[in-house]
Amino acid sequence: MNTPSNPPTSKLGSILLELSWALFGLSTLILGLRLFSDLYYMRTFKLPSFFTLLGLLLGLAGQILITYSVHWGLGKHIESLQLTQIEMTMTYIWNAQPLQLLANTSGKLAIATLLVTLHGPKFAKAKTIFIWTLAALQSTVVIIAISMIYAQCDPVEKLWKVSLPGACNGRERNERLAYVQGGVSSTVDLALAVYPIVLFWDLRIQMLKKLILSVLFAFGIVACICCIVRTVNISRLGQTSDLTHEVAELVIWNTAEMYLVLIAGSLPGLRPLCNKRVRALSNRHSSYEYHSRDSNIAHKRDFAMKLSNLPHGRTKAFASTNNNNRSQESTENFFANVSNGHIMKTTEFNVVHGDSSSRAETPAGQEDERGVEQGKTSRGSAGSDLEIGRIRT
Repeated sequence: MNTPSNPPTSKLGSILLELSWALFGLSTLILGLRLFSDLYYMRTFKLPSFFTLLGLLLGLAGQILITYSVHWGLGKHIESLQLTQIEMTMTYIWNAQPLQLLANTSGKLAIATLLVTLHGPKFAKAKTIFIWTLAALQSTVVIIAISMIYAQCDPVEKLWKVSLPGACNGRERNERLAYVQGGVSSTVDLALAVYPIVLFWDLRIQMLKKLILSVLFAFGIVACICCIVRTVNISRLGQTSDLTHEVAELVIWNTAEMYLVLIAGSLPGLRPLCNKRVRALSNRHSSYEYHSRDSNIAHKRDFAMKLSNLPHGRTKAFASTNNNNRSQESTENFFANVSNGHIMKTTEFNVVHGDSSSRAETPAGQEDERGVEQGKTSRGSAGSDLEIGRIRT
């Protein structure tokens, strides 16, 4: 007697959860910085921020339902699940899909409302009509698609409870509409990503700013690729009975597109925050250089005043200099002070003051060395002779 083999295992559910929650965390972080920039620096809360926040909340609701769906069996092969697990899996995933579509659309509306405020005076009316046409087309198709999702079965509950009596005659119609929705969504993604690049090259701004803005909006191109992959794989649903496994792959691409659109709608709003931080760092660096230069001038002034206040008489400052020792000592002190968080400069100056009687006690060899250095003697205001022999730094 042959025993049935164990059904194959799949990790699509784990991959879906890890990827979706990671993208949700990244989107939340970027949106939080966006809201902080708007409220703290710009003192305003405009439509782009509102639509992005709305999209993130809708995405979070859909994310919770997807998590429950994975718990019941999304991503596993249907032969390894019981009837109750299959029905609960499909219940959560069918109700999560409209939330993800609305979140995706809300993110694109955030980008559209931002682009309307950026174009220049040249062909301004035509550009505005073009952007709002894309937004209206996306919204209309998504609303129709959500309606067809719940209209494909009678009663509606049979969409996820296969044991209920009734019929699902609208599955083929829903599949065709899913192709239309995917084509429109990918087209809008591409248009909202390419249009800003063309727009910024006509504006009179610095080349670096043009490149930065173009990269920020280029996330829409990646979202477009995700949407194309999802749309192409829709046909697999009608060719397989392993729905709990095949649907998981489509949800992965749909979730990636949704969060990438939300990120693309939030990143351009971070420019005020980035500009403030860069300006603050630049001012701090300039202030440090100013105070360092002022401190050096004050140090030299104090040192000169101390020399001018020396007593009357013949004053000599002398010492022999060892370049090797000084270089080694300076290097050691530099790295020691850097490791402590600051740099210290040490100047050592030896001064010997005396009259003619003190000179008499000086050995003849040293007197000769001093005689060689007489050319470096400078005279003070009180008639004192000052001879500088060593300054160690």
